[in-house]
Formats: sequence, structure tokens, C-alpha cells
Amino acid sequence: MSHASTNHASAALRGMGRAAGMLLSGPAPGQGARIDDGRQVDLEEALGRFGPNEAATRALNLHLGQRLRSARAARGLAMPALGARVGRCGQQIQKYEIGRDAIKAATLYQLATVLGVSIEWFFEGISL
Repeated sequence: MSHASTNHASAALRGMGRAAGMLLSGPAPGQGARIDDGRQVDLEEALGRFGPNEAATRALNLHLGQRLRSARAARGLAMPALGARVGRCGQQIQKYEIGRDAIKAATLYQLATVLGVSIEWFFEGISL
């Protein structure tokens, strides 16, 4: 085995070790900091190829926002009034409704409670 292929193989093993949560000496090529906090990391993240599925995230945010707007309008609530009931401003409710911001699980629970719907109701009819 040549010196170049040995270096490549050991670099790949270091990357896989990081993906398995093991500490191996030296970072993988192109990586700055070592992962040494004991957390589990997948191979794509360890190799720096990880990217969120933005299309699915955007579709989910839009769907939840449409359902939120529908429930709010059916109850005759203005955005500021709904926001006040869940500790948010009206502008934040608007950002949820247009899909600009993701709704955190705790906030979704609060919204469902105030609007009198189940959390599952928000996900009805979604196709990602």
C-alpha cells in the first residue's frame, strides 16, 4: 500500500470513528475541530456533507402555517389576540402562518390547546 493511500485510509477511519462517537487522533481532512463530547454523530455530519432537507422543512412549515391560519380564522381570532394567549406577538403568529418560522413543539401544543384542536389536526393532509 502506498503512503498516499495509507493516509487516505487512515483519514477515512478517523471520520468513521467520529461518526460512531469514538475519539480517534486527528481530524479528518478538511475538518477543523474534533468531535470529542461523546455525542453520536452520523457519517454525513462527520465528513461535513450534512445538509438539512430544506424542501421538506419548508413544506412542513407551510402546511402547519396554513392549518394554524384556518383554525385561527374559524374562531375569529386576530393574530395579536392569538399571540397574546400563547405568549407571542401577532407578528410571530404571522411568521408561523406564512411558513417563515418553524413552530416549536411546545408552542404547537399551546396553539392547539387555545384553538381547541388536537396536535394531530395540524398534520392532517400533509404530504412531504
